[in-house]
Amino acid sequence: MEESEQELLALLASDLHGNFLRVVEHYQHRLYTFALRLTRSFQDAEDIVQEALVGAYVSLENYTPERIRALKLQAWLYRVVFNIYSHSRRNTQLHLVPLTTFEEHPELDPADREEEQPELLCTTWEQQREMEGLVARLPERYRVAITCYYFEQLSYREIAELLAQPIGTVKSTISRGLRLLRASIDAQEQEREEQSWSQRTPRHKNP
Repeated sequence: MEESEQELLALLASDLHGNFLRVVEHYQHRLYTFALRLTRSFQDAEDIVQEALVGAYVSLENYTPERIRALKLQAWLYRVVFNIYSHSRRNTQLHLVPLTTFEEHPELDPADREEEQPELLCTTWEQQREMEGLVARLPERYRVAITCYYFEQLSYREIAELLAQPIGTVKSTISRGLRLLRASIDAQEQEREEQSWSQRTPRHKNP
């Protein structure tokens, strides 16, 4: 039975060296998946996660037991991974551009627009790999936000902390990203319908 986050934190606070491997075993796969969705490279994702886990251990060595117990461990580890990813992308200038906030335009809030919720997208597009492929083709600022919210199931607040952006900006980015994703899904479904129709339509041979 897997330990809960609070149980892992208690173990780390009592004996970091003896229990850090449990954290690795608990989070390594999901951190790798997160890094892979960010980088779209198996090797880069593996390198980032290895560096992140080493960096996390070194950082925790300087934390007091009280500070360790107060961590939101998963969100903190995601932040370590994302920071390494961002650093590796500086040469290509990763820009998470601030967009219109919900405070300025509350009608854009996805919480009030059920058709744009990721959960609904999941029920209408059940093939996970195809969904990931569509997300991977989004512009980077949308891809990162959608990955965090939809696949990694981070809260708006956790994503805001991860990206160092206001919550309103995060919500706006996710809302716009979901609209782009919905458009891609609709276009792909229409293409399939057209292909299916063309296959069913009999071809008439000229006499």
